[in-house]
Amino acid sequence: MSPILWHDGALDRLDRGDVGPVVWRVDDPGRGRRAGLASSLVAHLADRDTASVRLARSVAGAPLIVDPAGWHLGLAGRGGQCLIAVAPCPIAVDREVIGDDPPLWDMLTMHEAEALQALDPKDRPRAWLRRWTIKEAHAKLTGEPRRLAPETIETRVIDRDFATAACEGVSHCWTRERDGAIDTVACWKDAT
Repeated sequence: MSPILWHDGALDRLDRGDVGPVVWRVDDPGRGRRAGLASSLVAHLADRDTASVRLARSVAGAPLIVDPAGWHLGLAGRGGQCLIAVAPCPIAVDREVIGDDPPLWDMLTMHEAEALQALDPKDRPRAWLRRWTIKEAHAKLTGEPRRLAPETIETRVIDRDFATAACEGVSHCWTRERDGAIDTVACWKDAT
């Protein structure tokens, strides 16, 4: 069972309940306005006023929650939707629109390429894209995603929803397909 609470739609329908990792999918207002939505989600989960939430970016550009302390933030957007992840542990997300583009073989490790080659050719684009979102979320989790070459991140697909990624640490990753896209969230293995 996934420890991730996936929430689609209005924020007022999200029950705060047990606060673990929450990934909110919402219409993307644009890169410059995602911070406002992120502040709203943090305020909702931390039972605070939105005006008291302070966000920032790391030197590498990773989103940070400055206040309230102890919370972590992940952001991603594609295809008119964005993912906003908030958790009491480091968290990162990626979202990609599903298409029929062929796999980019040079972005895979040898084991990943072998796993894709074993699939029916018609299933390869979607399987590659899932691995790509896992690699992207894992790279973002390190705090400096541009520093890691995709082919150095080894993904291991466990089942339809769960996978791991390894490079400078191991992350647990959960994926889902919704509305023509693949959404992925990653947390460090020891945090889940």
